[in-house]
Amino acid sequence: MNKIQFAKNLIFYCITAILLYYVFSLFQIKSLVCYIFHLFFPLLIALFFHFLLDPVIDYFSSERLDRKIVVVHIYLSLSLLFLIACYFAAPYILNQCLRFYNQYCNGTMKLNPIFSTIFDFLEQYQVIDYLLDILNGWTQSLIYWVTNILLAMGISFYLSYDNLHLIENMIVFIPFQKQGLFMQTLKKIKLLTYQFMKSILLDFIFFFGMCLIPFFFIDENIFLWIALFLAITNLIPYIGPYIGGIPIVIYEYVSHPEMGYAAFIAIVVLQYLESSFLQPYLFSKCVKQHPISLFIALTLFGDLFGLVGMIFSPLILSYCQYIFELLQELHVFIKLKQIVFHRIE
Repeated sequence: MNKIQFAKNLIFYCITAILLYYVFSLFQIKSLVCYIFHLFFPLLIALFFHFLLDPVIDYFSSERLDRKIVVVHIYLSLSLLFLIACYFAAPYILNQCLRFYNQYCNGTMKLNPIFSTIFDFLEQYQVIDYLLDILNGWTQSLIYWVTNILLAMGISFYLSYDNLHLIENMIVFIPFQKQGLFMQTLKKIKLLTYQFMKSILLDFIFFFGMCLIPFFFIDENIFLWIALFLAITNLIPYIGPYIGGIPIVIYEYVSHPEMGYAAFIAIVVLQYLESSFLQPYLFSKCVKQHPISLFIALTLFGDLFGLVGMIFSPLILSYCQYIFELLQELHVFIKLKQIVFHRIE
């Protein structure tokens, strides 16, 4: 491609982008797209659950044990586990949040004099109120996710119970010679989902157990919740250890300075062991992405879906990669280029 043709293509793409932006803003297409996305979002989560549980259902299904019986047992077990978790964990978490909020409002929080001065400074410039607003936004996001997940679990149950592979049925309407590519991509996505969730679950369990041992000696009163908090934040790629480790170190240092140093050393050692040995072993078969692309995906999907998007950003990025490879094999981009420039390459 010569310089003149390159300049024409560049001008064409820029003008197209500007026109699309104005059309997108003028006709409020963003609101329509967001509405459609939120409308079908539970279905996307249901398909994710279907991909995740389908290998498990196939594993337990046999000639003697009907698939529908396996589906009912698995979903009943998951529902029971969710209810038990809500029954035991939700009241405690709510009580601790209300206790912190009451102590903050009544001014009865016990802090080291140095940190008390910093706290007063942050309160004076309404930084604390801003952080509480962020916490309120996280709470609303949590409620949004919980309601969508509950609805998605119901849809996923019917998909699994009737063995209705929605995407596979849609593939039937695609030309026969191209159905094989779609089926291969679908199998890759199913296998990737199962491997990623298995790896992330094992990583969570092992790292949670690793955190229990040192923090039992550092702070035996809340060592269980510290380990749980570190294990959850550790699921976020790259920045998760900082999100979980920094507040724990500050909290321990405020309570007992010597315990703060101990918590810092424990977190550094645990993160080194997890990132050097545990994580490469568990995720080597499912996540093979460049660190720069993972950072971009972490920012993008974290902005779109919050904490959940940050945790699952490697998986969503792999989905996008498979779909992009499928479009390349179908020569979709070449055909679009031919339509746009009215020529055959």
